[in-house]
Amino acid sequence: MKKNDSGKEKNVTKQQKKIQDAFKYKREVEIIPAKVSDLSIQKKRVAAYCRVSTYAEAQSGSFELQIQSYKEKILLNPEWEFVGIYADRGASGTTIKKREHFNRMLNDCRLNKIDLIIVKSISRFSRNVLDFISITRELKALPNPVGVFIEDLNINTLDTTSETSLLMLSIVAQAESEQKSEAITWSIIERFKKGLPIIPTHNFLGFTKDRFGKVVIEESEAEIVRFIYKNFLEGVRAVDIASLLNEANIPTASGNQWKSSSIYRVLRNEKYFGLVIMQKTYTVDCFSHKKKINRGEKPKYLLRNGLPAIVSEDEWNLVQELLLNPRKGFKKKAVKNIEKPRIFVSTIKSGVFKGFIVIDAKWSKEDVAEVLSKGEHQQ
Repeated sequence: MKKNDSGKEKNVTKQQKKIQDAFKYKREVEIIPAKVSDLSIQKKRVAAYCRVSTYAEAQSGSFELQIQSYKEKILLNPEWEFVGIYADRGASGTTIKKREHFNRMLNDCRLNKIDLIIVKSISRFSRNVLDFISITRELKALPNPVGVFIEDLNINTLDTTSETSLLMLSIVAQAESEQKSEAITWSIIERFKKGLPIIPTHNFLGFTKDRFGKVVIEESEAEIVRFIYKNFLEGVRAVDIASLLNEANIPTASGNQWKSSSIYRVLRNEKYFGLVIMQKTYTVDCFSHKKKINRGEKPKYLLRNGLPAIVSEDEWNLVQELLLNPRKGFKKKAVKNIEKPRIFVSTIKSGVFKGFIVIDAKWSKEDVAEVLSKGEHQQ
């Protein structure tokens, strides 16, 4: 028994006694040094990861500069072996799902092809805290641990003291993404409030944009929209309308075969009589990028006569009645006597060849001449 400062007795446990004896009666302990790994003698296999979030011309220079700088940096280091540059362009840093080269790089790490990854900053690697921590921990736990060197911080994730600092900095990167997402959402909503909709037309049947960016009717496609509405109102089933269009070799706006579902999408789209409903969907968060149908969770904004009408409002309303109650008032019409559209002229709506006509190889010389003459008159 041993007395403490207050005069009370205190029990000494067996573990305490052992430790006290180990320091009091020193023992001879032979230390066997750790084996030096062959990997430390070999050159370190190094890769670099680069990313920009858009295809904008302003970012293309930054993207190429990253690629060339890292390639030169790795090749000039005599202790490094160049594995490659993994680069994603037009990819968000808030998720890894759509980053093809990033995922290929991680897989090469798992296959023991990489020892070190160089990246410009945490935000280039990931703006999602959970992704950043889980990935760096996975790489650290591999049989051959892989480090991520954050260049602007001069930190390697394999350093034992780095994780706390990197966690705090990745939280900052995530917060920046959240603020940027909120700012973009705010600007879009303000546009909606002022009656300025965002209407992409590259996959929108019946519409295109002129050289000033104004949405205008693409007449050859508008004829297909009118064909769909006219025949549906006359009692032709959606599946039969789809078959007629496929037989006439007329593709959907995205270049696919027509189905009943694609016919119904045209029939339900209020934009065809000029009504634009904004914020029909909304993004849940900036990390999952998941979109949900707006069922009243967010405000909607209606702009009447926001587009030139292809069909009348009365036609559209009548179609909606039939869609709700298809047996009401109309007999199903046989399709054998329906005249199919003879020539469909597809025009490229975006990119370098915007405005060019796509010539169908099945057209006769007369058909081509007819199409070209129509194009000249339209100019």
